Amino acid sequence: MGAFLGMRGTGSWATDQRPKSYRESILFLFPNGTAPLTAIMSKLKSESVDDPEYNWWTKGLATQRAAITGIYTAATMLLGDAQGDVATSVAGDMKWIKMTAADARFFRIGHQVLLRDASDFTVDLNAKVIAVSINGASSFIQVKLLEADDNSSYSHNISDCDTVLIIGNINAEGAVMPTGLTSDPTKVYNYTQIFRSPVSITRTARKTRLRTGDAYKEMKREALENHSIEMEKAFLFGVRSENTGDNGYPERTTDGIITMIRRDAAANVDDYTLNETYAGKEWTEAGGGETWLNNFLEVLFRYGKGEKLALCGSGALLGINNLAQSGSHMTLASTDKTYGINVNRWLTPFGVVNLLTHPLFSIETTLRNSMLIIEPQNLIYKYIDDTDFYAEGDAKKAGPGVNASRKDATDEEWLTEAGLEMHHPSTAGFLNGVGQDHA
Repeated sequence: MGAFLGMRGTGSWATDQRPKSYRESILFLFPNGTAPLTAIMSKLKSESVDDPEYNWWTKGLATQRAAITGIYTAATMLLGDAQGDVATSVAGDMKWIKMTAADARFFRIGHQVLLRDASDFTVDLNAKVIAVSINGASSFIQVKLLEADDNSSYSHNISDCDTVLIIGNINAEGAVMPTGLTSDPTKVYNYTQIFRSPVSITRTARKTRLRTGDAYKEMKREALENHSIEMEKAFLFGVRSENTGDNGYPERTTDGIITMIRRDAAANVDDYTLNETYAGKEWTEAGGGETWLNNFLEVLFRYGKGEKLALCGSGALLGINNLAQSGSHMTLASTDKTYGINVNRWLTPFGVVNLLTHPLFSIETTLRNSMLIIEPQNLIYKYIDDTDFYAEGDAKKAGPGVNASRKDATDEEWLTEAGLEMHHPSTAGFLNGVGQDHA
């Protein structure tokens, strides 16, 4: 089968194929285990870095629109120049459209624009940009109307227009090349974080035979699982910081996905039990949970791809299932299995959401009704040292001066220094109170 949400490979492990890293081992051994994000990311893009602080640049699609703060009949844009309420404008008339400097930078001479009244789209007027002036709050574009102001059927006219949209560009035969427009990207940064999980066992304990199996192997396995769980939580909830450790050396933490969404896409975070629009509504009643979810998904799917992944607690999954069984229009498709991961496909009017239960969400009561929606393709695992095991040798002979400090035990550890790079947080969201009533 094809790639699932950007995971490289065919979707299953080939015969005799062994994982190429310890993070892939987590996916291989525990495909539905306690660290699904870490496991999934082992099949996504990863990059090594040579500095604990790493940067990337991001730029969204230009909106090519502006909010109109005034329409005038002269460049002075004085009160007496304001467009009157009487529709007397004809094709060829000049108008000065006032807006913010930030909005004016989207426009250039030759752009074809649409003057629009959000409350009456029959007003729509085509015009050509003749001049652009960047002057703070008094910035404007000068336009020449391409049609008369006689489109509205509801007694509205150009004076009611509140939005201007770029809809194309107009060029004469043989004209010189127009001026280009560019927008600057935004710089984003994060830190790598050092994760360490020790494995310490005495020589005697390592030699002792137990009915429960090899104690050392079990300690090593358990330490790797705990290592992945703690990385998982940091990649979800962590916040970037740089401080000085107790030993006088730098100590850093990495930004987690939820932190990045809250900071860079705050509108994509909501809680049904706290949203006053749904006060007093039970989860399954009309105008309740289903309406809330639809309104949220409509916003979320405006950006990015038409398929996303939702890591959710068991309470959130139960809430989705309760809506599906309560006669709503919600559709849950049959389970898909990729790399051993059990996924339910939630078909919405806006796109597909692949539901994956996150055990750490289900176990923690404060996260049981939470849902993190992401596009895994937008995540890049950045590492200075990927997960590896640092073992001690078993040699019985040591160099000069070593035996005096020799310990009758082995001290080993799992170690990772890594962080996340997340592109376009506007494509992701974090929901709480999924499946709960708004008391």
